[in-house]
Amino acid sequence: MKKLLMAATLAVSSCGMSVTSADEGQAYIVPGLQWMNYDNELNYPNEIGHFVGIGYDISSRLSAELSVADLNPETPNKRELDQDLWKFDIIYDLDLKLGKFGSFVTGGVGLSNIDGDNNEIWDIGAGLKLPLSDRLTWRTSVRNYYFSRRNTEDQDLGIETGLEYRFGAKKRINKPVAMEASPVKPAASVETKRAMDSDGDGIEDGRDRCEGTPRSYAVDADGCPIPVEEVARVELLVNFDFDRAEVKSEYLAEIESVARFMNQYPDVVVELEGHTDSRGTDVYNLDLSQRRADAVMAVLVDRYSVAASRVSARGLGESQPIANNATDKGRAENRRVITVIVKTLQKYQPK
Repeated sequence: MKKLLMAATLAVSSCGMSVTSADEGQAYIVPGLQWMNYDNELNYPNEIGHFVGIGYDISSRLSAELSVADLNPETPNKRELDQDLWKFDIIYDLDLKLGKFGSFVTGGVGLSNIDGDNNEIWDIGAGLKLPLSDRLTWRTSVRNYYFSRRNTEDQDLGIETGLEYRFGAKKRINKPVAMEASPVKPAASVETKRAMDSDGDGIEDGRDRCEGTPRSYAVDADGCPIPVEEVARVELLVNFDFDRAEVKSEYLAEIESVARFMNQYPDVVVELEGHTDSRGTDVYNLDLSQRRADAVMAVLVDRYSVAASRVSARGLGESQPIANNATDKGRAENRRVITVIVKTLQKYQPK
């Protein structure tokens, strides 16, 4: 059994290494405890064991998971048995919230091996999830287990609880563009530029937060273009599923329209604001809103080839709701990213 658990851990580690973006889903590992109430046919007392699972988020609401549990039930004459419980489950998140908890249903097939006696099984159940951080989620579920070689009215009842840890791509780091003009950094020497300043804006690569800035723009101390005057507000609204930061395909056309606008006016920059509903802690929601803004920025930069130096992303958490957080409809409207400000850039003036 220990070898099986080690193999599962290694397998999910390799899956995590292959995840390159949120659009491709995330792999996760979930260790936890398994409680089992055996049916009257077996006449075993209740038993607590442990399990480990590896899973993959197929979409923002659908996941596939392979798990194995290790239990040691006793016979009526106190002889200890060894049970390995293998399962392949599909987990579907429901759009039904209980306070800060999300809900899900699950079902699957598997194999129960008790001291060498194999029995095919299938299970159905439901449970609750609580996000603890951007990678860690606590979950618990109640499941009925049905066995192919027992009477249909005989079934085991199980409760499992565990912590899901998700492996994801590194977050895109992008400092919000300053809203006030700051002194232009003096140009570095030709030798320094060649060695440490790839885009020639006078800021060393190690300190440059906005790589690839055109040389015609003035930059601040972080190497980012300095906005001067607001010229337009672009209407862009991208909504997200609960506790998710993946951009859904239905919003790509709207994001593309912003990219076309920016290509038409190459001397403007845009700031994206990310928002959440009120569920979750303030710290978690601030991070989640930043990831949402970063996700929209990634689409602009990676899919529609907008220069990264012309886009900034800022998370505002749950601080600016536009609808009532007491209803599902209102919370859905508050899970959003909007485009706020388009500004012209200050031109570089050599001294």
